[in-house]
Amino acid sequence: MPVSDASLLTDAFNEFSKASNSIINYYNVLESQIRLLKQEVEEKNRELARAKEYLHNILDSLPVGVVVIDRKNIAFSNTRAETFGSEKFLQGLNDGEEKAGEIKNGKGQFRWKKETLTNGFEGKEVIVFEDVTEFERMKERLERDERLRAMGEMAARIAHEIKNPLGSMELFLSMLASGKMKSKQKEYVDHVLFGVKTIDRIINNILSYTRPKTLVVKQEKISEIVKDTLDFMSVSIASRNIDVQFNPSFQGTSHFDPDMIKLVIMNFISNAIEAVSSKGLIRIDIREEDRYAIVIVSDNGMGMSEEVRKNIFNPFFTTKDKGVGLGLFIVHNIVKAHGGYIEVESTEGSGSSFLVYIPKDKP
Repeated sequence: MPVSDASLLTDAFNEFSKASNSIINYYNVLESQIRLLKQEVEEKNRELARAKEYLHNILDSLPVGVVVIDRKNIAFSNTRAETFGSEKFLQGLNDGEEKAGEIKNGKGQFRWKKETLTNGFEGKEVIVFEDVTEFERMKERLERDERLRAMGEMAARIAHEIKNPLGSMELFLSMLASGKMKSKQKEYVDHVLFGVKTIDRIINNILSYTRPKTLVVKQEKISEIVKDTLDFMSVSIASRNIDVQFNPSFQGTSHFDPDMIKLVIMNFISNAIEAVSSKGLIRIDIREEDRYAIVIVSDNGMGMSEEVRKNIFNPFFTTKDKGVGLGLFIVHNIVKAHGGYIEVESTEGSGSSFLVYIPKDKP
């Protein structure tokens, strides 16, 4: 072999050796990097596993049941959900459009809420429900205790209201029986009759409170009913030198019992007259809001304390020296029978406003 060929072959071999060494070095470096990446991936996986375990521990520690639904199938449920029996809960919850509600099963009463996931999790829903069995039982006990307490107060107030005229009647009857004051017999008989009428009025008020209201519903303008009531009470208002502002913004028709609603308006105006001093102001507004016609009776009187405001619709509650305390409760029943409700806004020293919501459609 010529010397030049041998030299070329040697040079080529040397270059090959250098390239091989470079490849080996690169491989070692790449292997080291792969090993590091593998360690990092394993560490990340361990972190993800710990995060997942941490998340599951949090979800399992919640006092509510959490269920994730993936296209009608349960993808996840925490321990509380399994305790509640989530399989039974899900029957009927997935197909409906409702987003919240209450449900009962053999284990108790539960309140639930459903939300749809977004941002890449389409088709999945989260249902959260909590056990309100004990809460509802406690609520029922409190309501029962409150009813019994109210009944006790009612009995005491009825006894007190009837006892006063009975005591007077007993006194006058004993005088009549003695026959010593014949000149005043007619006067004593009149006093007894007055006592009988007083007791009759008390009993009629009680019957008005206990009897269910039968409505005679008509389609009329509530603004005209308020105007008629103001006309009827104009003498009483004028005698007190009270200014009245009437602003019937809503002139449409509604379905209601005219006589009953007139009684409601008359009651609130009477209370407003008593609440304001001479030269006071009573303002009556009529407006509409969604499906309601709203009558607002406001005054610039002394207002009410929070305690009085909370109790004014209770039976036999009154702040007046005279009266049984059934007027506002009867008014409440009338408005409720129409499918409406009453709101009260009042601050001591700043007057009061009664907002009467009457549905425009038939109750």
